[in-house]
Amino acid sequence: MAPLCVIDYVVVHNLVHLEEMNHSKSFWNKVKMVMPDYEKHKNWLKKNGHLLRILFYL
Repeated sequence: MAPLCVIDYVVVHNLVHLEEMNHSKSFWNKVKMVMPDYEKHKNWLKKNGHLLRILFYL
């Protein structure tokens, strides 16, 4: 339901947490190395995230 670039941001964000278990400057620098425009996607998620639904298929 989210744009692919936002999904990519979520994946990158969580992968960086494998090395940095916080949201320190080092964490955000690593996110930025992989995705230089991450702030745009982070802001989209902050603004629109409440509209997304998680679907579970069993």
